[in-house]
Amino acid sequence: MHDIARWAVALSTLIGLGLALGLNPALYGATADMLARNTQVPARMAWMVGGLATGATILFVALQSFNPANLVTAAERDADALALSRTVDLIAGAVFLAAAIGVAVWRLIVPRRAEGGHPTSGRAHPGSYFWLGLSCSIVGFTTLPIMYTTGRVTAGISDELVPRILAYAVFLLALIAPFVLLAGVWSRLPGAAAFVTRTYDRLIHLDYRWTYAVVLAAAGVACLVFGLVAGR
Repeated sequence: MHDIARWAVALSTLIGLGLALGLNPALYGATADMLARNTQVPARMAWMVGGLATGATILFVALQSFNPANLVTAAERDADALALSRTVDLIAGAVFLAAAIGVAVWRLIVPRRAEGGHPTSGRAHPGSYFWLGLSCSIVGFTTLPIMYTTGRVTAGISDELVPRILAYAVFLLALIAPFVLLAGVWSRLPGAAAFVTRTYDRLIHLDYRWTYAVVLAAAGVACLVFGLVAGR
């Protein structure tokens, strides 16, 4: 009974960790893009989740003898120091305003964007999605703690290798399941998929440069005001 309870707690924890590692805006953005374009979806999805699983496994193995707690603490301390720096706020504000001016000037000089056919991502080889999944599962502030915790949880299940591998397989399934399910549901709704694909194709050809300029300018003003007025 004790072993069953331990396995239940460990597996539920691994499922939560797998879902947490997959919560990356870049991954869901790429998934939405490939589904909306409706081009080579199975191949692209397979490559992306393959890269995701590969990157997670690399970290899982690498962190078996490494404790990232000190590294995370140091990164948090440096981030806090930067957040409290008035100079950083002023520089960020200036960069945002310069970018806003650049986008506005570009819009005035070139009123219409050049039409280059389909965007590059629409022609990208499916294998390129492997590197997206790989990078998203390795690079990130939360990836190290999540994968280190995953290693500790699997190590606590058993001293034998096979149970640990089976437990880690549950983690991988939880990691890739949301993306596979999204693709599966999408394929079963051909009418909605066709409508979204047409709408998406129209949206990506709209000119958003004035919107970008306004957002960048607002961010720049906010950073400058915060740097000049807010107390430290």
